[in-house]
Amino acid sequence: MTMEYSRALRLLDKYLGSCICFLFSLVHALRRRPQDKTIRKVLVIELFEMGASIMAHSSLRQITRALPDVELYCLCLESTKEPWLLLGDIPRKNVYALDNSSLVAWAFSILKISRALSKENIDLIIDFELFTRASAIIAFLIRAKYRSGFYRYTMEGLYRGTFYDIKCSFNQNMHIVRNLLALTKSAVSLSTKYHNYDGPIPRSDITTASYVSVKTKEAAVREKLRDAYPGFTNQRILIVNPTVGRVLPMRDYPKEQFVKVIQELLVRYPEHLVVLTGTPAHGPVTEYIHQSVNDPRCINFRGQTVTIAEFLELCLIADLLISNDSGPAHFASMTPLKILALYGPESPHMYGPLGNAVCLYKFFHSSPMYHAYDHKNPPENETDSMRVITPDDVVNMVETLLKGKATYLTINNELPYLP
Repeated sequence: MTMEYSRALRLLDKYLGSCICFLFSLVHALRRRPQDKTIRKVLVIELFEMGASIMAHSSLRQITRALPDVELYCLCLESTKEPWLLLGDIPRKNVYALDNSSLVAWAFSILKISRALSKENIDLIIDFELFTRASAIIAFLIRAKYRSGFYRYTMEGLYRGTFYDIKCSFNQNMHIVRNLLALTKSAVSLSTKYHNYDGPIPRSDITTASYVSVKTKEAAVREKLRDAYPGFTNQRILIVNPTVGRVLPMRDYPKEQFVKVIQELLVRYPEHLVVLTGTPAHGPVTEYIHQSVNDPRCINFRGQTVTIAEFLELCLIADLLISNDSGPAHFASMTPLKILALYGPESPHMYGPLGNAVCLYKFFHSSPMYHAYDHKNPPENETDSMRVITPDDVVNMVETLLKGKATYLTINNELPYLP
């Protein structure tokens, strides 16, 4: 998905989506309230965030604890489907994915899958999206007894109708995993209390998904490493995931500074290889860094971990991951790997990884620069919030992590982001 495509979706969501949500709200007002409150089938909707499945794991566990006989369903995008399948929380046959290759394909896919899910007799829909009208419209199109989602209450803007039966406020000061749990707890109890959820979300409710290695996949990753670095046997590995991609490039740590980080790491840790990861679309950034570092121990492994499972196998044989605020940092949380995540436009208080992670963050007054309240519209101007994290900051925190002196789930090894 390009930034232009993403902006087009946001514009459609804002203007056309608001009109549709208004009309659906009028229809919903005439609806007869269901008498049977039994919940047997629950559909969760999460469309756009790659790492959302990891953050939603605790909520799915909450659903199955509250409703032991429930059958879970998920609606996501084709581009975000793999993590949901990998988690195993939802049966593979119940994971539905919309085609987001183009706007036309997206529209037809919505109609087709909404019809298919309506035939499943869903009892409860939980919309995990943060105020997008697209997910709300889809939730309305799917026949269900109850629908739930985040609601604006008295906030200006963010209108997406009034047809959710269970509404929950979104708290920008809480980690996303707690927001999803608050919505989930409200939904499964069919609570209509104003400003659901009115209570704390204890740390004990938060669980982290775990990945179990598959020998054949591990062997395949090791073989690819040998192809990329013919002398590879069991050298120690530092993974660097240097770019988010074209949709939100302002999350990227500057590639010139990544070059300095890697050059210093190769000096400090002569027994390590630095492995650059990413998708084929990330080629320009990884190739720039690879050529600029100009060291045989810096390997351009972009496009080699074809699946998330292969990336996780790489994580299991590595010592540490350095990543921007993006999916790989959250996927790596499914393994014991040490994670250094670099934050700027987003807040680690909201999206910090759930694993053995430390986040570097400079607390810019303008951060978060895009959030739930503006549909994550990126700022027009570039931000220095990533650039001010110096290469020395990164290298020194890597050393702290590798020496086992880090306090996980903290910002700058000091302030907890998930107490």
